[in-house]
Amino acid sequence: MSATQSNLSGARYGYDFVVATTQASINSTMKEYLSGATMPEVRMYYNMDKKGNPVLVDQATLMTQLNNTDPFKLKEWDGDDDDDVPDYLDVINSSKFMYAFRAKIGLAPGYDPSDLPDIISLNPDNKSVVFQLMCSEFQVVEANGDRAGLTSYINQSQPDGNAWMFKATVDLKSVTDSTNLPPAVQQQVNNLGDTAFSVQQLIFDLDNALLDTSASIEGIEPGSAVDTALKGVFMGAYFSALQAAGKPVLGYTIQQSQVDPSTLKLSDFELQANPFVDASGNEIQLAVDEEGLLTLNYLCAANGNTLPPAVPFNWNWVENDQEAGEFDGVIAINRNTIANYFKNELNVPVLSNSFLPYVHVYLSDLDTHINYEWNLTAGQQPTISAPATGKTVLSYSYSNSASDQAGLNGDEGQMTLSPSYTLQVDFTGNQIVITQHLLIYAKVKVELSSDSGNIIDKTIVDTYTLEIDDYGRLTANLDSQTTDNSQTPGVNGFLNFFSKVNDLTESVEQWVQGLTATSFTDIPLSVIQDFVFPGGKTFLFKDAVFSDNQDLVGHISYADPS
Repeated sequence: MSATQSNLSGARYGYDFVVATTQASINSTMKEYLSGATMPEVRMYYNMDKKGNPVLVDQATLMTQLNNTDPFKLKEWDGDDDDDVPDYLDVINSSKFMYAFRAKIGLAPGYDPSDLPDIISLNPDNKSVVFQLMCSEFQVVEANGDRAGLTSYINQSQPDGNAWMFKATVDLKSVTDSTNLPPAVQQQVNNLGDTAFSVQQLIFDLDNALLDTSASIEGIEPGSAVDTALKGVFMGAYFSALQAAGKPVLGYTIQQSQVDPSTLKLSDFELQANPFVDASGNEIQLAVDEEGLLTLNYLCAANGNTLPPAVPFNWNWVENDQEAGEFDGVIAINRNTIANYFKNELNVPVLSNSFLPYVHVYLSDLDTHINYEWNLTAGQQPTISAPATGKTVLSYSYSNSASDQAGLNGDEGQMTLSPSYTLQVDFTGNQIVITQHLLIYAKVKVELSSDSGNIIDKTIVDTYTLEIDDYGRLTANLDSQTTDNSQTPGVNGFLNFFSKVNDLTESVEQWVQGLTATSFTDIPLSVIQDFVFPGGKTFLFKDAVFSDNQDLVGHISYADPS
């Protein structure tokens, strides 16, 4: 089961739209981004207080204490060789220097591209993601000593091809929880703009969530001197200070766009890792080399709607390696969300063709002259329905009738005017079909003669074959077919007793034709082309088709993250 089974309108789901990208595509795009991004180098220095605890100190103060000696340039000393006592011994002993590190987020050096460790691994079973913070540079120094002075000096850098990875399992629900963060950081975590689905934003969110987990260090021998130093300086004092201040690890920040051109304005979302399922929707275990097909799903609410709880989908967004080779994921939009969009866009043409009829038949000149008045007033409210299933997603219906007569039992004259209008929107394949039918029945009786028929009976079928540009804006080719079964006085079954009746019905017919000539037309292309998918700044769009349940599905690939 693939995205063709998307059924977001089902009672189990209800999300306005979902963005789903594969684990493999996220990792490859993150690596591409980190390979070209310019990240800040973070340097942190710590002195020891009177109780033996690390205290952050700025670089200028430390340089004064160390007589401008750079602690990162001091050679390592294990303290065992009395004949190799470093010349910086007295400088360190006379200071309170404890340890320092410098690091920069990025791709670890010394790896072939195919051998670079993955940055994320999805765990659908426990609703989490394993995140590995990777650095292009990492160096840690530590001055160890006792009352007699310096006993050893650790100076270690991350070796090429054996990265120091800070690994943690992060609860996906916590990734977007900014409750305890400062306002400035909350603003970046709560990014609801057009970059909300970018790998840059995901790294930022995971980077912040890392502080609330029990991280481990990969690539270092447990219990070694550098392991002890990193746990003390980086994951100890540094992480604790960041937690207290609510700041991101290693100064990672992102720039957010202020303008979101998408039609659906993201108002809330939650992350979900979906298990892989078989054709019946039952969970199956993937082989290790197939886990790249797992998708990270953004469950989204738009335009202020309430976000339903996260539940697993019983279909796969990307089904197999062939699909994964063609696109990185999908954006699926609930059929009801699209129907609501059309409901707003179609208000004008629907109201323009929903007529309230008026007729008045009366005698004048001492009851010797029969008079007929009629009118149709547009702007009436139709009945609207949005079927839960089937290709028809939206329909409008309006009908009314007005009659009047003069003389005993209408012997002198009668008139009836009965308009009706329907509009139906169908989604199927890569097409939107909008069918309109306007019917206006008129009956006129003058004394013993009468004339009646459908003076307007027109159907317009507009078929829009969908396309989409790279940035998520729908385009379409329009094929419009009009069928006119309108009847004219004196033909098509009209009675034609004498010219007085014929002239009157012809006057009604001409007036109604003139009235509806401008209101009953094909639906303009702008109704389709004004729609813009979410995520246009992050993804390139390949196509737009409707699922078997009429969700609008766009297949996407990550754009160049730089």
